[in-house]
Amino acid sequence: MMCISGYSKMKLLALIALCAITSAHDITQLKVPLYADPRRAAELSCHFQMNDQKLHSVKWYRDMNEIFRYNPSQKPSIRLFNVTGIMVQGGECQTDSCMVRVMPPPIATGAAYTCEVSTEGPKFQIARKSKHMTVVAMPDGDPVIIGAPKVLKPGEQIFLNCTSDYSLPSADINWYIDDELQKPEAWQRTEQSGPQPGGLRRSWRVLRVRVPPNASGAMRVRCEAILSVEPPVVRDANIIITIHSRTQLSKYVSNNAGTKLDVNVVSLVIIWTVKQISRFMSL
Repeated sequence: MMCISGYSKMKLLALIALCAITSAHDITQLKVPLYADPRRAAELSCHFQMNDQKLHSVKWYRDMNEIFRYNPSQKPSIRLFNVTGIMVQGGECQTDSCMVRVMPPPIATGAAYTCEVSTEGPKFQIARKSKHMTVVAMPDGDPVIIGAPKVLKPGEQIFLNCTSDYSLPSADINWYIDDELQKPEAWQRTEQSGPQPGGLRRSWRVLRVRVPPNASGAMRVRCEAILSVEPPVVRDANIIITIHSRTQLSKYVSNNAGTKLDVNVVSLVIIWTVKQISRFMSL
């Protein structure tokens, strides 16, 4: 068995590292949208550096399925592979980059998109990078609360409705009163509209609010619309409802009564004064 000195080992490792650096190729940038709207095409791009290697092919995969291939030595140089749930619209490739356009499926789903760059033989070295993309259609606005009066009395009951805009996936709706989550009754589940183009749906949910008999002050009501994706998308709406207690109403009535009494007293004083002045003038 041949022995190699420590110095010779260092030289050998340095030579191997130098060869690896000069012959390596790498993917320098991979652009994949975190979210993709099913109503429009998503653009994916892969940028790479070949150094002294010759490009053999660039391939794109959705999960384990090949959807795009670029091979500069073949005619045509670009081939598209439509797989279940996705349509590849096309792509463009250069000596250092490759872009592909895909139409996401109209369902709330996610997939990993991989760019694979390989060199010509005899080595056929391969570099790969992947990123995850989730199909999501964001709502255009915040949810809307309807049915809320500005003022309530203790013991009163009202029904509120919170409606979330069209989205994919459809939003799940939670209600909060003074930051306390309200558990839905059996008939208060989140409802959905029929699907729109791209699979978008609108959501709504009703809340029954009972004002406690001794309540007073203000009540803060919040509606939260949540899209169950990673990371979650949350939009909300808030309203403030004033509660007038019976005590406040009694004070209000008594104050008004007191005001009327004062006015009557003043009127009597004025009448008495006028009479006295008239009597003095007649003397």
